[in-house]
Amino acid sequence: MNADDHLTRLIPHRLDALAILALILELRLGWEEPKPMQILVDGRVQFEGLTSLFTNPIIEVGTLHIRALLEFIGLKAKAGALVAVLPGQRKSDDAGIELLELNGKPLQLVTPVQARNAHPESPALAEASLVAAINAANKGMAHLSTHYANNPVEAEQLLLAARLTQQLVERHVYLPLGRERPAIPIEAKPRL
Repeated sequence: MNADDHLTRLIPHRLDALAILALILELRLGWEEPKPMQILVDGRVQFEGLTSLFTNPIIEVGTLHIRALLEFIGLKAKAGALVAVLPGQRKSDDAGIELLELNGKPLQLVTPVQARNAHPESPALAEASLVAAINAANKGMAHLSTHYANNPVEAEQLLLAARLTQQLVERHVYLPLGRERPAIPIEAKPRL
């Protein structure tokens, strides 16, 4: 694994997707239903339609990025709970936090307890949101399943999962290495 490439390009790309996901979910939660939308490029309308034209793909892709980053730091879901990914369970070409080093020692995988405690007011809510996002990625995005169609993830859970995943990656990857997360390349402007 090329650590520098992961730290400067690949992980930031996924973190940016989560920041955009969180922004879109915050906006979407303020709308009771899809709204008419125009997307301008260089000051000219390029796309017109409902907000779902834009928000749905961002939500779906962001959900996959949550799952990928959680697995990278050592977490997966099983039977409705967060469980640790054991290094021996990884495929030979999988990238994982334990392949990053500080002073010649590998970074530690994030434990389910650490992930739950990322939301000190409600560890149970943190776990439920992270598990819901992983399950949505596995059963609703990566392939079709009959269960997910009747039990989709709630937007509030996905928003919390996106925020917690960013926090966990920053806290357990960038902070121990003495690095800052690269800047997020988007901001929303309030409607006037």
